[in-house]
Amino acid sequence: MRPSPDPGGTRLRHAKILVALGELAEAEDEVAARLEEAPEDLTALNLFAKIKHIKGELSEAVACWAQLHARSKHNELTLMRLAVLLELARDPERHAGNYLALGQFPLAHSPTAPLELEQAFRQLLARRPQEAKATCDSLAARHRNKDPELYKLCLMAKAWIAELSGELDVARNILEGLGQERGFETDTDRVLSLARVYERSSDPAALEKAVHIYHFICRSFEKLSAQAHLATLYRKLGNNEAAEEHERNFLIAFERRMHRLSRAEIARAAAYRYVPLDRLKSIRPSSEEGGELEPGRERALFDYLSGDEAAARAYFEKGTELLDRKYMADLHAGSGTFDLAVDGFLIALKEDPDDYHVIGFLLSHWDHTYDPRIVDALAATPLGERVREALEAVLHVRPRSTRIWHVLSLLLELQGCTEEAERHRERGRALQMAEQRDANPVGRVLAAAVYHFVGKAKGLIHQIWVDRKPVAPGKGGFLHAEDIFGNVTKDMQQAVRNTFLAVREYARSRFPHRTTDILDYDYTYKVTKEDEPSGGLSAGLPTALAFLSVFLQRPVPQDMAFTGVIIADAHNVLVVRGVGEAEYKVKGAYHRNLYAIVLPTENQKDLAQTQQVPLAIISDHVRFASNLDEAITLTFGERIWLD
Repeated sequence: MRPSPDPGGTRLRHAKILVALGELAEAEDEVAARLEEAPEDLTALNLFAKIKHIKGELSEAVACWAQLHARSKHNELTLMRLAVLLELARDPERHAGNYLALGQFPLAHSPTAPLELEQAFRQLLARRPQEAKATCDSLAARHRNKDPELYKLCLMAKAWIAELSGELDVARNILEGLGQERGFETDTDRVLSLARVYERSSDPAALEKAVHIYHFICRSFEKLSAQAHLATLYRKLGNNEAAEEHERNFLIAFERRMHRLSRAEIARAAAYRYVPLDRLKSIRPSSEEGGELEPGRERALFDYLSGDEAAARAYFEKGTELLDRKYMADLHAGSGTFDLAVDGFLIALKEDPDDYHVIGFLLSHWDHTYDPRIVDALAATPLGERVREALEAVLHVRPRSTRIWHVLSLLLELQGCTEEAERHRERGRALQMAEQRDANPVGRVLAAAVYHFVGKAKGLIHQIWVDRKPVAPGKGGFLHAEDIFGNVTKDMQQAVRNTFLAVREYARSRFPHRTTDILDYDYTYKVTKEDEPSGGLSAGLPTALAFLSVFLQRPVPQDMAFTGVIIADAHNVLVVRGVGEAEYKVKGAYHRNLYAIVLPTENQKDLAQTQQVPLAIISDHVRFASNLDEAITLTFGERIWLD
């Protein structure tokens, strides 16, 4: 096989293919190896966080995100610090950890400065913005000639307070004035804040200045939101052609950041690491078209993925390298010429006895045909022993791989080890049943939340669990306070019990034929991610669906997430109301590779104007519900009302 010109990039592209195919354990191994080679690789760290998020290992995902924010070149560090101080002023107990996590402020000359700035934000929250700005002025004057960073922080705080108070001209003057001082002319924090203020203006001249700044940011940094801001600005300026160009650029950049591969990148990765063609074709490519491709195998794979199988076949028929022969055998299998496929894969296996994709094809084919060529190759032969060792080595690393247990059982059966084959087959069946239960669980729902740390918001998908325990017939139907588990606030605990009661009566009214035993059980409720308190009302919709899932004994799809406030208008009318930070929840669902997220209809207007998520992603992945009836239909399908 020809060496890759970019082994690190090839490893990560292959890992992204594995993530898209759901092969998370193998993908994690690939990314971990890359991080050992290059700990500074932020793309690898970002992909590692994604894998942890998908697997539900949320604490590790959050730890990775914290590293990414700390090491990112284009974080608005000053605004992050100010956001932490604002939250600290609003709720000192809850957000004290964010203050520590942000790291040391520039306090060489005044260890009390953060507390004094926090006082300014307390004054703002008390609706005394003039006093708040005066506090910032006093601090800035005190530190002007002592500490430039602290001086900047104080003036940026004053500008932000003015912006939050709706005094855009005041904020603009402060930021423009700071830019005239030596050392702050091109300060990233300052120019981004200034661009945000310009963008809120209706003056075309101010909008043009914002355009200029965001083009500078695009040239200097890979800041994802810059393209979204440019699209909005050009739309305001009436330049629809430029707006559409930047909307598309935003979509492509967003998909890249979320580690979605274009068709060209899939072909490029598969040109160096074999992946069966049918699996490659099952990956939905990103919106990015074209891309640089090497002539030969990369181009042939791109042609195949684009639907031109004849062009791909013309190349692979002439190919002499091992990888070419594997893909040619794959093409034979896809066209139904299995004799040629078996011959090709057997030759490939002799050169590469560790490829479990090839092993799996041959043994699955033998299981249906008892092809003597496969028996001759893999029975009591050195190759057969080598293949067995390879499969056992994979199981040592990934003992929960249903597929490998099944393939090894077939090999053992072929080699005459009947009892051992049956034990492995039973192990594979048990794992498969567990996978099926996890894929279609009753009472388990994915909830979209927002995790706040060091002044940043991050969409996060976590689980809500509901279960039931039998009691004396007709004596149950309760959710006791002591049966609500997880780190939930008192307000949320009360909201969960309110939702339970509302959904219990709703279910008895809407589904009387399926809830005759609802009072024969008591119920338990749990929220995951216990190292941080969960609060608020936005978990109402996933909580309602989790209870309903148990009442009806119907599984909830695990490729959907939910968020929304539940309001009981009547015993059989439950309304879904809007939530805050909906755009971050959409990002969290997309980052988790979910099929869809269900949000309140009230959030539809907000999402149409967001600069956090491309509109194409919202159109494809977001579903809206205004009441529980609509959410149930989206979740369980139309048949739920007829069954």
